[in-house]
Amino acid sequence: MSARRALGWRRCVAIVCGTLLGVGVLQGVTLHESAPAQAADVSQFAAGNIIDDALFWDGTAMSDSQIQDFLNSKVSGCASGYTCLKDYRETTYTIAGTPMCGQYDGRTDESAATILARVGQLCGVSPKVLLVMLQKEQGLVTKTAPSAAAYRSAMGAACPDTAACDSNYYGFFNQVHYAAYLLKRYTQPPGTGAGTAYTSRLDLRYPVGQTTDVLFNPDAGCGTLPVYISNQATHALYIYTPYTPNQVALNAGYGLGNACSTYGNRNFYNYYVDWFGSVRGFPVGVYFRDYYAANSSWLGYVTGPMICNSPDSGCVQSYQGGLVAGSYSTAAAGVHSDYLQIWGWYGRELGTLGYPIGEYRCDNMANGCRQEFQGGWIVTVTGSGSYVVTKTVRETWSQWGREFGPIGQPTTSGLLCNDMGGNACRQEFQGGWIVQSPAATNFVPTAVLNVWKAWGREFNILGLPSGSPSADPTAGNYTQAFQGGVITVTGGAAALTSSTDPWLGTMLSSGWLGASTQAKSCTLKDGACYQAFQNGWIVQSPVGVFAVPTSVLQTWGAYGREYNILGFPSAKPSADPTTGNYTQAFQGGVITVTGGAAALTSSTDPWLGTMVSSGWLGASTQAKSCTLKDGACYQAFQNGWIV
Repeated sequence: MSARRALGWRRCVAIVCGTLLGVGVLQGVTLHESAPAQAADVSQFAAGNIIDDALFWDGTAMSDSQIQDFLNSKVSGCASGYTCLKDYRETTYTIAGTPMCGQYDGRTDESAATILARVGQLCGVSPKVLLVMLQKEQGLVTKTAPSAAAYRSAMGAACPDTAACDSNYYGFFNQVHYAAYLLKRYTQPPGTGAGTAYTSRLDLRYPVGQTTDVLFNPDAGCGTLPVYISNQATHALYIYTPYTPNQVALNAGYGLGNACSTYGNRNFYNYYVDWFGSVRGFPVGVYFRDYYAANSSWLGYVTGPMICNSPDSGCVQSYQGGLVAGSYSTAAAGVHSDYLQIWGWYGRELGTLGYPIGEYRCDNMANGCRQEFQGGWIVTVTGSGSYVVTKTVRETWSQWGREFGPIGQPTTSGLLCNDMGGNACRQEFQGGWIVQSPAATNFVPTAVLNVWKAWGREFNILGLPSGSPSADPTAGNYTQAFQGGVITVTGGAAALTSSTDPWLGTMLSSGWLGASTQAKSCTLKDGACYQAFQNGWIVQSPVGVFAVPTSVLQTWGAYGREYNILGFPSAKPSADPTTGNYTQAFQGGVITVTGGAAALTSSTDPWLGTMVSSGWLGASTQAKSCTLKDGACYQAFQNGWIV
């Protein structure tokens, strides 16, 4: 098979390609059979934009019933012994799907109209285009006595200039499907090109966005016309039929030109306009021409006008494969159709994300792809979905190595704020949360997150994170500060280790207390509070919040607790009570513990202070008495008095 045959390269020199120029054509027989009664205005033929992409690639332009009605309108009756296209039927076979066409499931006894509709839809080529090509190649739409050869090579596919048609592609269904396949193949759709099963150099011929010298005729001596190829439809038509009509051919309408004239692309234009109206849909916006020339393979045809009432003097235009946007401060960039919905949820260029500032890319991403916008990224995680990561969150995410670091991939999209306190928001990731507050944006790893949740998150004592983890969380040992305390992770296990809340801070810093044995109670003098633990109390009074070990507690009780001389504790134990040697100060004195035994060792009360500091007195031998002169007092001890 020659290269030209493999690519389906087909010239159209005759007025109807299936009929070579000869006596019949010169006498006008083919003209009368093929040309519509109302001729198109060929002066409007544009060599660089024969038909707009929006029309050419619209695979759903006609249903099978509409095609059947159209075919019926073109032929009132068939010659005896012949089958016109409107009556043609064929049993089709299954063709596996490719990047060009979806899978065609074979059926028994399909009509030509059904074949055209299904191929058009599966390959994304307008059935109107297929009908026009059937006409320009073999005149099949209007023939009343079509030959077997006309059906055999209905679309002229795999019929090169220099050899006979390839018999592997004989047959009406074969021809329609292969021609549609080729037209799409010429656009180099995703899944084709270098490194795939569909390698080729087709994009080097008649490239979109460039000027190419197109031949008038297979005879190079007839000259060329410099043509700026403006879209994929024109690119495909020139690969299929690589000649442009000269002025003589255009002046002739449907008629003959001169020896250098060819008619295939002229007739395509003529038939399309006469049968279906204008070949103009929506042009590529002037600001997007260069971008479209480089990206037309995935953008496909234009589906709407260029709109320029966007912010920052911006414009947008929709295409089959997505949308192109650009503004005064951003270059043109395309957003794939897969991202249009999620971009739209965030207000598109008018919302949080703003304009795209980069292309869809999968390099330098772990298990996913992304596209960058002014206000953040859209990230696709393979097997999970697509998520928005706003700019401030992305900056923190990047500081921790993005998806390659401890944060991992996002599991929710954008910022969730409605269940957060303190004007805060969050986004959830595989490795924890990124929390954004008025003060800062911080990463909260899962281990810390679980403890934070257990303590009531931002709604309770801890409040919002006030710093990032002190070290890489994957190491298993670090701390993280919150407004109300610090969570420490040791060996991967997290616990609250300090708090700015006095009661909680005392509890956390006094691990020797053990477990609580009763709930907090505020029944002490003047509404002060306490809570009993295995090894002591926590006492909260106007003086402060302090832990009181059991041995001190007993001595305090012996002196009447807060109701007597000592009052409330005014300091924490001077050392770890488990050592057995320490002191603890109260409003009215100091209790000293030596070897686990506690005793009052000083007091701010003068009488008690003298007694405590004068141990040589020994035991008292009588109660205190105030019967001395002027009401002075004394008390007798074994070895003296206190006066």
